[in-house]
Amino acid sequence: MRMFFDDDDSRDTDVCAAVRYLRREPENLVVNGYRNWILGMVEKDVAHWEQVWNSHARSLGPGPARIAIDGLQELVRTLGACATCPLRFHRPDTGHLCRDECLILGLIAGLQHGDEDAAWQSAAGLSCATKCGQVMAASGTYAFSLKHADRVLLPVPAAAIRDIELQSAQQSASTTLH
Repeated sequence: MRMFFDDDDSRDTDVCAAVRYLRREPENLVVNGYRNWILGMVEKDVAHWEQVWNSHARSLGPGPARIAIDGLQELVRTLGACATCPLRFHRPDTGHLCRDECLILGLIAGLQHGDEDAAWQSAAGLSCATKCGQVMAASGTYAFSLKHADRVLLPVPAAAIRDIELQSAQQSASTTLH
């Protein structure tokens, strides 16, 4: 099952689906923006935040980028307070997507496309149920500033979010600790 997009480009048969997906500018901005923002916090290195600024300013222009990055910062800050476990992420420009990155994409795409079910399920996967509204509200500025600049993510159906959560739960259940 292709969860995020219809991928019939036969030129890329040797490349994983996440790499092809992240070639799209909107998805790349969101994922690498999230990765760099968190990595900047973890490593206390502003170079990662500068990378977020550079990519967003190049894509959106300086004014819209400032609004978008304020929204991204609010999203990450809110997730830091509301997340049920530490936020997970890959290093920037990695050609894979972890569970939390998929849920971030589902959240932003859900808001952009008016898919409340997908957005709510994504927020619930990233936080506790009582904090979903806060997470969705914090995500709004980022989602809509990208949409206003015509950087619209592909839709992520609620069924795909459920599959991500199911796969994550199955992997956790089969993990052994030694």
